[in-house]
Amino acid sequence: AMSSQASESAEFRQPASQHAAGRVGRSALFVYAAAIVYASLNPFFGWRAAESLSLFSWPRYFSLFDVVINVLAYVPIGGLLVNVQLRGRKPTEQEWPLVPFALAVFGGLLLSLTLESLQTLLPLRVASPVDLLANTGGALLGASLLLMPWGRGKLASLFRWRYRHFAAGEATSWGLLLLGAWFVAQLNPVIPIFEAGHIASPFDTVTAQSPYEPLILLPQAVGITLNVCGFALFVSLLIRPGKRATASVMAVLVLGFMLKISAASLMMKAPQLADWMGPATVIGLTSGLILFAYFSRINFRWRAFCATLFIFAGGLMAKLTSIYGAFDESLRLLNWPYGHLATFAGLTRWLHETWPLLAILFAAWLFVRRPAQH
Repeated sequence: AMSSQASESAEFRQPASQHAAGRVGRSALFVYAAAIVYASLNPFFGWRAAESLSLFSWPRYFSLFDVVINVLAYVPIGGLLVNVQLRGRKPTEQEWPLVPFALAVFGGLLLSLTLESLQTLLPLRVASPVDLLANTGGALLGASLLLMPWGRGKLASLFRWRYRHFAAGEATSWGLLLLGAWFVAQLNPVIPIFEAGHIASPFDTVTAQSPYEPLILLPQAVGITLNVCGFALFVSLLIRPGKRATASVMAVLVLGFMLKISAASLMMKAPQLADWMGPATVIGLTSGLILFAYFSRINFRWRAFCATLFIFAGGLMAKLTSIYGAFDESLRLLNWPYGHLATFAGLTRWLHETWPLLAILFAAWLFVRRPAQH
């Protein structure tokens, strides 16, 4: 048993190589840029020839909220572009890498210009020079923050925290990207946690059934149990060897629930605030953690195998027992007057629906790797 634990994850105890870290950084940039493309061009239908050059016409009015969102959305673009270029070397305190900075700002400008130009071909989107300037300003801000000594210091602190709590190695970095995507999906309060579909409107006579009805409660509780255990096993694969996985899993779950509660408090109408915390969720969460406590004792490789099975079974059960309806119906449950609601809801719903498949592939990849690496 001692030798099994000692050889459990040799690669997971070694710092990631610069090449591997750069590969993960480029992937993070690609994924985030894809999210920006989705948010900018959603709903992707109704393409037609541009009727006017609105991109070059200053609008009569614009929303301060939209400006702030457009700036913040491109801050990670600028930071990630700089990070990818500087991977493998650290600038000195006096050095200001002009070329990486200029390329990062230009990259943000080019991405925004391309997307704003494409928006002129979509009848439901409005291209604006204000958005272009705000996006470029966000990329400039992100690049500046990462190049300043203060920003580099904060980034170094973040990496030290990452290696103190999570296993080293490229595999863990990929897993942390998936974990970050799961957290983003929790920002949509219409999606029940560890389920699929969306919560039902209390005025919908078709879905307004008692949550204590055995034929409804038991299948949902089983699906949530499997999902909770599978997710907990997934998180345990990322924890640094020697640290207590149970405490880390509980911390991740608490943070996820806090994000869900905060989003529900801000965005949902009062009557549906806690609809995703029904009896099936409480039973499934408790049962899933008990099941995880048992399976967390097995070695790394077989934990990855069990995570694959539980996530697959839980996802399948969730699909069979969850409520799916028109996308517009789910938006009616939200109270958000600031715009971008459909884009936000669509992106987070897509993440939530896709995450189990990506987690299955990740856990299966860990399992099929050579045992010597685990």
